[in-house]
Amino acid sequence: MVQTSVTRVESIREVVALDTTSWRGDTRNLINKMAQELGGGQAFQQVRAESYELLEKRMGVSLKQRLTNKRRRMADEGVCKSKRDKLSQVDIIAEDKKLIEGYTAIVKEMAIKYGAA
Repeated sequence: MVQTSVTRVESIREVVALDTTSWRGDTRNLINKMAQELGGGQAFQQVRAESYELLEKRMGVSLKQRLTNKRRRMADEGVCKSKRDKLSQVDIIAEDKKLIEGYTAIVKEMAIKYGAA
């Protein structure tokens, strides 16, 4: 699909306008668009993994470690295993305002880089 410069600017405008209140749905939609640009299928997991990796590098955190710690705390509190297993790295991001801002910025940058904007 060829974009004209006007539609490309509009798309970039939409990406830049993302805010941190509806960040979960917005970032998911952008990741889906990027995955489609890269051929769909397994590209979704690759794009998601890249976004987490960039967030960890930029913000100096380990999402996997935070996820493990959160699951352990929940186990100590008696939360059922199925509920603990449903936790994801996005849930960990959601607990920290700085991570939400960082993640939103990274996904925006990736969307522009991959032409999904």
